Amino acid sequence: MDVNQLESFVTVAECGSINKAAKKLYISQPHLSNIIRDLEKAIGFELFNRTNRGVSLNSAGEYFLKHSKSILSEIEALRKFTPTNIKISDKLRVSMTKFTHIMESFNEVCSRTENIDEFTYLLNEGTTRDVITDVANGYTDVGVIHYDIHEAKNIRAFIEKNGLTWKTIAKFTPEICVSKHHELIKQGKIISLDTLKKYGFVRYLGQYEDFIYNIMKKGSHKDLNNSSKIIYVYGRATLMSLISTSNFYTIGIREFKKQESMFDVISVPIECCENSVIFEVITKNNAQLNDTTQEFIDNVTERFSRLSEHKRVK
Repeated sequence: MDVNQLESFVTVAECGSINKAAKKLYISQPHLSNIIRDLEKAIGFELFNRTNRGVSLNSAGEYFLKHSKSILSEIEALRKFTPTNIKISDKLRVSMTKFTHIMESFNEVCSRTENIDEFTYLLNEGTTRDVITDVANGYTDVGVIHYDIHEAKNIRAFIEKNGLTWKTIAKFTPEICVSKHHELIKQGKIISLDTLKKYGFVRYLGQYEDFIYNIMKKGSHKDLNNSSKIIYVYGRATLMSLISTSNFYTIGIREFKKQESMFDVISVPIECCENSVIFEVITKNNAQLNDTTQEFIDNVTERFSRLSEHKRVK
């Protein structure tokens, strides 16, 4: 159970409709349905009565709503809390969606400033929606997000609603990530979503806003959230370790700097894929950013630029 699930639940309860709530939250109806279903699985009981006319809270849902609002109220108070007695000579506060490429930029900036006498650096990871909320609430000063190009209208409307601005830094086609020792590779067979169907699909827990798991190809659509074999994980290290030591797979983009050397994991293009994943940097409107924050933005922008220009050897 997480804050995003509670906020989504409260919105659905207040709207009385998953479709109306999805529009209010600037996400798609299927993604919101998955969030609510995942919450109900986590707590072990249903919260809504579902009919053709919409949804209504059952008795358990009424009780859960009361306490959810109380919890969210306390969390909002914590978000607004800013200690006034702490002097910070240098700071870098970043929120990001789960891509190692972004983390590499954060690590590089931190390494170059390690001799500064006093600093506070923070890296927080979450969904696209979490990152936008972090920056809007002032918990972090800059965010790096990704989303499918078909969701651009909704995501950017949500960004603007929160008083933020965005800058597109890259656009990629999703790719399959597998161990270079995968049995299909050893057998000389093609790596594709069809040939991988019988193997386990590894994905991040709770990342229903991660549209990279919905693959559109010419004449077909594959929602990997409906795979018969799914492994949910929270951390990047667990995900990469699972893939590197098994025949499992996940979806990502082009290789990060040490992906193959550290994990023996490679990225394979998806034939005829029609998806485009956009990466953007978000900040508050007219934000005054310090030198370290700007250095991070420049670093991640340049990193994704180099990755976009990289040509594969056929």
